[in-house]
Amino acid sequence: MVKVRFAPSPTGYLHVGGARTALFNWLYARHHCGTFVLRIEDTDKERSTQASIEQIVAAMSWLGLDWDEYHCQTERSDLHLQAAQGLIDRGLAYEHDGAWWFRVPVDGEMVVRDLLRGDVTFKHEQLKDFVIRRSDGSFVYNFVVVVDDADMGITHVIRGDDHLINTPRQILLYEALGRPLPLFAHLPMILGTDRARLSKRHGVTSVLEYRRRGFLPETMVNFLARLGWSHGDQEIFTREELIGLFDLDSVGSSAAIFDEAKLKWLNQCHLKTADPDRILALVKPFVLDGREVTEQMWRDAGEERLVLGLSLLRDRCATLADLAEVMTILFPVRLAHEKEIRLAEGERELITAVVDTLAGLALFTPDAVESALREALAKYGAKLKDVAKNIRMATTGRGVGPGLFDLLSVVGRDLVIARLKSLI
Repeated sequence: MVKVRFAPSPTGYLHVGGARTALFNWLYARHHCGTFVLRIEDTDKERSTQASIEQIVAAMSWLGLDWDEYHCQTERSDLHLQAAQGLIDRGLAYEHDGAWWFRVPVDGEMVVRDLLRGDVTFKHEQLKDFVIRRSDGSFVYNFVVVVDDADMGITHVIRGDDHLINTPRQILLYEALGRPLPLFAHLPMILGTDRARLSKRHGVTSVLEYRRRGFLPETMVNFLARLGWSHGDQEIFTREELIGLFDLDSVGSSAAIFDEAKLKWLNQCHLKTADPDRILALVKPFVLDGREVTEQMWRDAGEERLVLGLSLLRDRCATLADLAEVMTILFPVRLAHEKEIRLAEGERELITAVVDTLAGLALFTPDAVESALREALAKYGAKLKDVAKNIRMATTGRGVGPGLFDLLSVVGRDLVIARLKSLI
């Protein structure tokens, strides 16, 4: 049975590279009906923090990467000591200057059989003896990760290719401990669009920062899955599709490119098709964070009207933050117009007639608004195109958007009339 793990060090936030590794392990476990373990590797006492652990757990939970087992490495210290003492007792490790060192064979070579890269050979003379227990009694990563993976029955170690250099030492430890080897798969690195290794200089690397910026968790899962994995030319996947399709034989060995423009496009696609009631709940904090719209304004707008509004407005939005900005047109706040409105000669009279007609409508549906507008303009021998642009700008602050009649209907009679009167 497949059993995999994601083992982050709690020394900072969960970055997108780590999240991609977690996702690939999670998908592999779910695809094969296996077990996914979250193991916090907190043996670095100076750098590990509880805040980082909480941040990692929050990021994993937001992405929906649920785990079947949870462990903290420091809880297993007695088992680490027992395993290390066994190596000392058998002469496979020795003490020097207070530290315990593992003996690496002088001659020969080590072949790492990688599921993605094939065989990678390391000569023993390149490895040299290495520390497994520091002089202060703490254990190093390369040793405890082997003990933990072996004890937990991890069958596949799926991790970034920056760990490939550690693998030959870890294989030697497996052999010395008499434990069966897992299968190894080292994922290609993630690069920025300039093809340099992804870093803070390329922009945001924290997973939770993308939540703060208004990205959906399903977008991040979809996007991260495509960083190194593919299924034909398909770009948009549901979580269920990813679980059904994901396997290591479709993971490439070349570096993946983190393109935020593509991420925004994906988010726009998912935003368009997501359940509107769910999106309303997600966008509400972004609307209220603008500080112009109050909780009372939100309640007064009514859930039905807000759902209708976001369904109409979301197609052009890349993030929840974008959607929140355009949804302000549904509330009695001062709009920031894209550009100054200039009324042509005679246009003031036409818009005044429109206001008078709209004020008398019993129903403010799109059809009723259209009929009223055309009727009012016809009395002056005018057409909709003569006033449509400025009506749209005055009522929404933007020169483009959804159909005008649908838009005016969802903004509502009171706000439309108030904004047109202000324009006049």
